[in-house]
Amino acid sequence: MFFLISTFVYGQPASPANYVNPFIGASTSAGKAGIYHGLGKTFPGATTPFGMLQVSPNTITGGDNGSGYSYEHASIEGFAFTQMSGIGWFGDLGNFLVMPTAGKLKTFSGKPGGASAGGYRSGYSKESEKASAGYYRVKLTDYNIDVEATAAPHSGMLRFTFPANKEARIQIDLARRVGGPSTKQYIKIVDKHTIQGWMKCTPDGGGWGNGDGKADYTVYFYAKFSKPLTNTGVWSASIPDKANRKREA
Repeated sequence: MFFLISTFVYGQPASPANYVNPFIGASTSAGKAGIYHGLGKTFPGATTPFGMLQVSPNTITGGDNGSGYSYEHASIEGFAFTQMSGIGWFGDLGNFLVMPTAGKLKTFSGKPGGASAGGYRSGYSKESEKASAGYYRVKLTDYNIDVEATAAPHSGMLRFTFPANKEARIQIDLARRVGGPSTKQYIKIVDKHTIQGWMKCTPDGGGWGNGDGKADYTVYFYAKFSKPLTNTGVWSASIPDKANRKREA
């Protein structure tokens, strides 16, 4: 005699992916945990098994915050397309940081605490933050923008739902990485829907082990937008050649 046993989640056949909770371990706060080491330092964003990209919210840059995200933080700096998970010793990646904004243009991220801290980062609704295997969503409360993220094996996707606003935009920080800045960047507008370029990340900019890990890599990107690029521009910071570029200098 044979029996077929099937379980269902929300009316659909259950699979192991239905039981994944990406928020498990997604903390870098030693204070909240009451310990110094042993934190998960994972990210809650979207990826596929062995996928090239990991699309995830980032709440912090610098310090021993390898994943760039901590569940206790109250604001989001942007959504990056590369992440490291479960590591310490000053993380790396967190490249191609994308942030939807509205209102007056701000060209620096600001300090944790929301847009009121002076930058383009935003507070978010914790109740709206949801994550499952391969999917993430949240509402940015400072801009009233809904964000959704998903990933394929060789690409990542973000969908932004803006309220009616004549000053809505998408900002991309090519210099940012979790453990510091990239040292060189290049961007080209291919057509009205496409950009491409690269970011060079060396130990001079910090990164893995605040530079002691000798991470030296280049991230290449090719990004397409569903809406045409009607108005584009760049912002930059002038750093002397001999200046220390590390964030934790």
